[in-house]
Amino acid sequence: MTAETAVHPLRHSVFRAVLLTRMFSALTGGFYNVPIMWWVLERTGSGALIASVGLVSALAGLIAAPIGGVVADRGRKRLLIQATYIVDALLLLTMALLVLTGHMQIAFVFPLLAVTSFVAALRGPASAVLVPLILPRAVYQQGNALMSLTGSLASLGGYALAGTATGFVGVHGAMLIGATLLLGAIVTLMFVPEPSITPAASSAPEAAAPSGPGFFEGLKVVIANPLVLCTFGVTILLNLVLIPLEVTLAPFARSLGAGAREFGWLSASISVGQVIGMIVLSSYQIPRPWLALVSGTFGIAVSIAALSVTSSLGQALGLLAVAGFSAAVMNVQLSVVSQLHIPPAVMGRAYGVMASLSSAIQPIGYAGAALLLSWLPLHTIFAIIGGLLFLAASAWLHPTLRLGFSKPMAAAATD
Repeated sequence: MTAETAVHPLRHSVFRAVLLTRMFSALTGGFYNVPIMWWVLERTGSGALIASVGLVSALAGLIAAPIGGVVADRGRKRLLIQATYIVDALLLLTMALLVLTGHMQIAFVFPLLAVTSFVAALRGPASAVLVPLILPRAVYQQGNALMSLTGSLASLGGYALAGTATGFVGVHGAMLIGATLLLGAIVTLMFVPEPSITPAASSAPEAAAPSGPGFFEGLKVVIANPLVLCTFGVTILLNLVLIPLEVTLAPFARSLGAGAREFGWLSASISVGQVIGMIVLSSYQIPRPWLALVSGTFGIAVSIAALSVTSSLGQALGLLAVAGFSAAVMNVQLSVVSQLHIPPAVMGRAYGVMASLSSAIQPIGYAGAALLLSWLPLHTIFAIIGGLLFLAASAWLHPTLRLGFSKPMAAAATD
């Protein structure tokens, strides 16, 4: 299963099954959020309450991510993923039954979605480890790109389908459809053998058996590898800088004389660019990952900075699509870096810590966005974001990163 034969990932039957599981899982996301959020809005009419529900879910995920890393390293990864899908399906069935019988209460929503987010975060590290354990090193990039592409397309489609289903068959009907999709993921995983860590992959000292609290063990793994540490540090900085962009698009659409429909287009254009980027990366192997990271980061910086002088909707859509494309190029390479430089035996904990810290930075970013929107005009905010991204992009020029990427990143492809 880990042979170095560098055939395209889609020719690996196990990877195809994992990809199908990813599709079912991503489709289900919309069938969680759309029906329950709509139900809350119908019952209370409060947008603030919906935001509170989202906050509770985020906090549950933040707590669970490092725990999921420990469980992924110590136990059977496929079984863990399958168990979390079963819990998710049971939660959806429970909510559907409560809604159908009229026993659903607002107070129930918080713990139910908190458990759902907790379970999803437990699953995250184990899911992330699957790609490097079932594919040869030479095709990590294509494998990551295909996983991201499948997840993005299924997530976009899932939300649209969930909204349509909620309108036609009601909240409980949409939840039942979501539970059925999860059943598809559970069944598909039965065709995925439990991945094993080869002795060669686990011979490094860092790959020793887990000991101690998961968060700190995972943090040690990240800190022990200078390339991974520096790369992750730059990623955190990029996320912090880019978070304000999300909340500026609605007022930006208004400043262009557009409405809610055009605001949706602006948001979707980033996803369109990402999808195009992942399609390219799923079929083309980038020979120099460091150059891809530098180009991707500078591409985002130029695109966002250019929004400060943009006066038409068409230009804004194009610039945001370029930013999405650049982000896809950068994110896939970041995944490859982690998978190639973190020992498989401790990869779950490392992923759990990185996911947890990435989530923890979001409230700071949103607070900063609120301050910027209250003090500065939009064109100035875009210029500031672009300038900060230029500074972040310059971090890739640091010798530790440049020299680290100068080493071969994957085994040579063979026929």
